[in-house]
Amino acid sequence: MERGLSPNTVAAYQRDLRAFVKFLQSGGEPGKDAAIELRLRAQEPTRQDIARFLFRLKTNGQSSSTIARALASLRGWFLWQKDMGTIENDPCETMQNPQQARHLPHILTPDEVASMIRAADKTRDRLIIELLYGAGLRVSELVKLDWKDVNQSQGFIRCLGKGSKERIVPFGEQAAICLKQFLTEPVPAQKLTTRGAAPLNARAVPLLLDKHGKRLSRLVVWQVIKRMAVKAKINKTLSPHTLRHSFATHLLENGADLRAVQELLGHSSVVTTQLYTHVSRGHLRRAYQNAQQNFQSPSF
Repeated sequence: MERGLSPNTVAAYQRDLRAFVKFLQSGGEPGKDAAIELRLRAQEPTRQDIARFLFRLKTNGQSSSTIARALASLRGWFLWQKDMGTIENDPCETMQNPQQARHLPHILTPDEVASMIRAADKTRDRLIIELLYGAGLRVSELVKLDWKDVNQSQGFIRCLGKGSKERIVPFGEQAAICLKQFLTEPVPAQKLTTRGAAPLNARAVPLLLDKHGKRLSRLVVWQVIKRMAVKAKINKTLSPHTLRHSFATHLLENGADLRAVQELLGHSSVVTTQLYTHVSRGHLRRAYQNAQQNFQSPSF
């Protein structure tokens, strides 16, 4: 609550901690629950216990990012226990994060995005693609949107990102047209109780609803993206986040400033945004050409 973490992040931390406790109770081997449980009552978990747990995750094929998150979960847990006086020493205090390999994100071409938009036969599905790509929203930000968060007259959206950080992002002309059409469509009877007849922009009403009139889930958005990709005959591994990656890369390709892209994406550090400069060949080419133009040979 203090850090404003999303429910999904909290759930991930819970899974990590439960896995660690289960690992300790079994001693890393089956059939040792009782003996390890007796040991835990008399002895605090050690640095070696954590190292063995992380090694087990690695041998089970977990990625370096998953292992780093597990260590972050344990750090927070043991730090809290130390602050509360439950333990005397923090076994995570000097542990280093595992080296994480940075993979370049998969992106779509502008033509592929356009094909997905054309493949959407429902205004809601088309709006999902327009906002994920045209505003660079995370899927968690998209499904949290209410009508009051959308300023149609000025063309921007107020969204709540990671750590409950609020930001304002603009959306394009096509998204505006889609929003207007979406607003004027007849509402099914089962959704009338949700949206009602009051001005939508004045009430905390979900922007996107499922067929039952409830707020759209992340899973449904994922299914929409997959369905549109199949209809558009795009043979790439993609997710809702692929559209956000494409948004950032295409902005850089067309000359957008790195800091501006950082603000639009809601990244706390420009280092995260710099990953897209490795994807955007046009951005690298322009940087190289500018350096060549400004370079002056030294005089000898």
